[in-house]
Amino acid sequence: MKHTRRDFIKFIVAGSVVAGCPLDELLLAIPAGHPADVNGEDYNVCHQVRDGHRFARPRVSGRHDVAIIGGGVSGLSAAYFLQNYKFLLLEKENHWGGNAYLEEHQGEAYATGSAFEFAGEAGDQLANEIGLKLLPVNCPDPTIVKGVFVEDTWRKGLDQLPYPASVRESFKKFREAMRAINIDKRRKELDNEPLTKYTAGYATQVQKWWDCFGPSNWGARAEATSALVAIEELQTIAGEGSDQRVTLPGGLGAISRRLTEVLMPGHCEQMLGGATVVVVEPQKNEVHVTFVHQGKPQTIAAKAVIMATPKFIASRLVMGLPERQREAMKKIRYAPYPVVNVIFDRPVYSRGYDTWAPGKAFTDFVVADWVLRNQPDYRQEQNILTFYTPLPEAERARLLSEEGCRELAGAVLRDFQGLMPGFNIDPTEVHIYRRGHPMFMATPGTYTRIIPVARQPMERIFFANTDSEGPESLTSGAVSAARHSVEWVEKLLAGHPGTERHESPGRRASVRSGQTTTSVLAATRGWYVK
Repeated sequence: MKHTRRDFIKFIVAGSVVAGCPLDELLLAIPAGHPADVNGEDYNVCHQVRDGHRFARPRVSGRHDVAIIGGGVSGLSAAYFLQNYKFLLLEKENHWGGNAYLEEHQGEAYATGSAFEFAGEAGDQLANEIGLKLLPVNCPDPTIVKGVFVEDTWRKGLDQLPYPASVRESFKKFREAMRAINIDKRRKELDNEPLTKYTAGYATQVQKWWDCFGPSNWGARAEATSALVAIEELQTIAGEGSDQRVTLPGGLGAISRRLTEVLMPGHCEQMLGGATVVVVEPQKNEVHVTFVHQGKPQTIAAKAVIMATPKFIASRLVMGLPERQREAMKKIRYAPYPVVNVIFDRPVYSRGYDTWAPGKAFTDFVVADWVLRNQPDYRQEQNILTFYTPLPEAERARLLSEEGCRELAGAVLRDFQGLMPGFNIDPTEVHIYRRGHPMFMATPGTYTRIIPVARQPMERIFFANTDSEGPESLTSGAVSAARHSVEWVEKLLAGHPGTERHESPGRRASVRSGQTTTSVLAATRGWYVK
């Protein structure tokens, strides 16, 4: 049998198909020919929760000041802020970090999500506090379209787009019209409108660009995107300020790793991995948390609980939720989001940090070691490119089988190799990291109507996670939500309980201009929270 070069590429499929327990109903409709292969992980407990199984509630075996459910950025941050208390951190997986999880290949770190933060934002502040110095990206995003490299797309790049003059002019008119919108005065109105209301009347290529950009950053194409989020982002990337993104190789997974390193020496017995929570039950003066660890259910009691999990999980686990709040939690939508890392044994691409490619199997790709390239004595031994490949919700089942993941990765590789001359080089390895529900979608009304209801604290149960903040999925939101929850916990433990909402700041100093704006500085890679 004749072999091609591609037959010798090593494909590695990793990652959890679901973001946690329980399994979403959408994953139950598995098409014929797509057997479930979840890489050896056992979802029996999750399936039982999904199916309404009532687990035995063992007698309370331990008491804690606070139980933290979920070991991603938000849960790790909460544990870090609560080091002076008797906390117990429970995480379903056997590693920490959630969506901000760092991987390595031959000593070089690369991201499986959560690519960057913005200077001065909550994630950057926390990184500095734990001894990490995030490095500047300093590179406005380019786009590759029709084989042409377009530098700094939404500023000088619009004149370089390989489209007819009328289309380029349409891009410019759209940019100026969006920049003229006063977001401060129209925030709620814009959040409840789809972006397509504003792309209508412009060249179809304008919406096509946002249909690429949106899924990567906030999980939705233009028709399902809050106009607020997209217009706010355009005002940032088309503005006059410099690029304020910061990161490290491995993206913001470096923060998760460092938090784990800080916490484990003094708190390892308070951090339990492989622990799947099945029910959270408020009692008169405490909360009982039942979880399954090493095949056995256990119950602990805590004076307070922080649910650092996505709301679709919290809605299943927390007993006694007000029905309106439970329904709000269920209305938040989550995008399936695999990430493909392609490893080359030689330099292949380093013209831009984050490069967009409308109409391809991937939305954009990041150079893993970008922020190290100008460091003294740094020499690039290999080239790792991280491809973001968000999927429509209806295609979530593609992630259930190794075959489906390999097909997706193969399409990513083919599209990249055909993107520009000189890219037709085979890698040595392709790593696919799959996640079923990592990013909440910035759909119309989610920020101003749904999240405020979904995040309301209960008497002893508080809701962290980036989907408590918004308007999109950001690491800064995950850290901020953890801080807010910790504030409530500390008041409760001090005997001064209160459940009034600490509103996330709608206004804040723009790190690009230094002026007070409502800019969210969008970038799910600030998450995912990408």
